[in-house]
Amino acid sequence: MSSGVEAWWSPGTLHLRRAQSLKWTVKVLSYGDAPDATTKYGIRARNDNNLVQIDNVNKVMSVAGSGSFQIGRRGPGDYITTGRGNFPAPITTIEEPYVFLRSDTGMMVCKYRVLGSPGAWTGFTVDGWFGGSFANLLYTVHWMVGSATPSGAEGDYGIRIRNGSGERTFNSNDNLILLSGGAPSSDRFSVAGSDVVIGSVLWSSFQMPWTGSANDYFLASTLLSTFDDGANVYDNPAGFLVGNRNVLQAYSGSYTSSTNASGVNGRTLFAGRPMRPL
Repeated sequence: MSSGVEAWWSPGTLHLRRAQSLKWTVKVLSYGDAPDATTKYGIRARNDNNLVQIDNVNKVMSVAGSGSFQIGRRGPGDYITTGRGNFPAPITTIEEPYVFLRSDTGMMVCKYRVLGSPGAWTGFTVDGWFGGSFANLLYTVHWMVGSATPSGAEGDYGIRIRNGSGERTFNSNDNLILLSGGAPSSDRFSVAGSDVVIGSVLWSSFQMPWTGSANDYFLASTLLSTFDDGANVYDNPAGFLVGNRNVLQAYSGSYTSSTNASGVNGRTLFAGRPMRPL
């Protein structure tokens, strides 16, 4: 099970909540425009507030695989409770890959699990969440996985950039994952929507502004990890309401239903879409 801690950042500072004495992996996503003595050459383009930078240090994220699976209720007593995505080839990074999810209709998933091991990630699974309006929903989950390792794909023409060690940092023939809907955030969820009670568990409702487009994926590998407060392990279901892409919906469970859950902020996510159709 992929588990994480809540984390917030400000310039020069990273704060982890309830990190205990465990060892955590911190992944840094950057626009690449900060002053850096190691950046020697590259290309930078600006369009109003949008920035594209390709250089000898910062690698770009590209699509390393994609697919789809169904989750939900097919009929009385017939549920697909778990979906699995298999990468077309192992992803060889030490850090876990970036998995993005979307659906053409509604979707509510939890319990993200990455498969494989450092240097050989092979896929992932997620479970459906069947509370509230999602109890009887059947939907298709579309996924893509991002990797910061440029491929060796060749084309008739294009651009390839290598660093001083000869390692490829950019290949224009790759299908890049484009950031959409604003900058990455860890603090935009607020209390909104309707809470759901299932048995003794209160699922508090949280929402954050979204892009309005069904073509945008959310970064699931950070948002859907479980949360351990030292006493209980909590799920953090997230997804989309049927017919509404103006918000990203999430829930946080409390196993003492007299108190609200801790919330779903502190997990960095952003909207992304492939540069070219999958």
